[in-house]
Amino acid sequence: AERDAEQAARKKAEDAARAKALLEGRNPGKAAAKAAQQAHTAAAGGGRFVVQIGAYAESSGVSTARQKAQGAGVSTFTQDVNTKAGKRTRVRAGPFASREAAEQAAAKLKRAGLGASVIPL
Repeated sequence: AERDAEQAARKKAEDAARAKALLEGRNPGKAAAKAAQQAHTAAAGGGRFVVQIGAYAESSGVSTARQKAQGAGVSTFTQDVNTKAGKRTRVRAGPFASREAAEQAAAKLKRAGLGASVIPL
């Protein structure tokens, strides 16, 4: 059933992209192939959006942000980065397959008193 849903989503995306390409005078085959790949990535849970909660120098900030996010029902992950200001730990949620899903998570995080910026991957 999941495979059928993925195939239906891919077919729908291909048809829509092909029609749009024809209306815009572009190559419908290339547009359909790109749309099919995007549909496959989304259906496979490849996620194209994350929500940036914050970047912290101190581990206490990371812990607090992650606890608040968990309390809001949003799973997080961390990423260590080197910046001009020194080492920081990013706290992010996701990945999400759609901007809408990322925006919903961001709204939950904001209600919990956290920063939340949707970032496309």
